[in-house]
Amino acid sequence: MTIIAFISQKGGVGKSTLARALAVEASKQKLSVLLADCDPQQATSYHWLQTRKKAKFQVKVFPTAQQALRETNKYDLTIIDGPARTSHATLEIAQKADLVIQPTGASRDDLIPAAKEFNALVKAGVNKKKLLFVLTRFGSQAEIKAVQEYLKESSYSFCQTCLFEKVSYRQAQNEGKAITEVNYPNLSQQAKGLIKELLKYL
Repeated sequence: MTIIAFISQKGGVGKSTLARALAVEASKQKLSVLLADCDPQQATSYHWLQTRKKAKFQVKVFPTAQQALRETNKYDLTIIDGPARTSHATLEIAQKADLVIQPTGASRDDLIPAAKEFNALVKAGVNKKKLLFVLTRFGSQAEIKAVQEYLKESSYSFCQTCLFEKVSYRQAQNEGKAITEVNYPNLSQQAKGLIKELLKYL
C-alpha cells in the first residue's frame, strides 16, 4: 500500500495533470490504483474520467481527506489529487503520504508560495525527505535552470525531468487522455520519463 499525494498552494500548476498521468502509467503495471479527487468543488480528475470513459483504475471524489485515506488499504497505490489551496487537509494528507509532490511553475508568484507550503509542512513535523517539487509549464531551458538554482538553495528535492508548456498536452487531456498518451512521441516520452522518475523516489 503506497500513497502519493499531489498538493499545491494554488491552482493551475499541474497537480491534477500529474496525478492523472501517474494513475494511467501505474495501472499499466498491473497495480490496483485509486485516484482520489479531494477537491469536490472542482472535481477535476473526476470530470476528466467522464471524458475518458474507460480506465483501468478507480477515480472517486472525496469530501474530506480523512475519507480518502480510509480507502487506501484497498489498493496497491493511492494517488491523492489534493485541494488546490492550503488547508488542514493538506497537512493531514502529507502526514500519511509516502511521497508528497508539489508542482511549480517558473514565476516567483508560484515558487515563493510553494516553498512556504513545504516550509509549513516541515515545521508541522512532516519529513523533509518525502517532499518533492516537480517543475511544470516551462517555456525555456533558461527558465528551468533558474528555478533549479533557486530550489537548490531551499534544499528541497526536485525532479530533473521538467514539463514544458505545450498545447498538445492540454488537447490530450481535453480528450480524456493523460499527458503520457499525447500523440507526439517526443512529448509522450518526456511525460513518461517524468512519471518514471517520480516512482524512483519511493
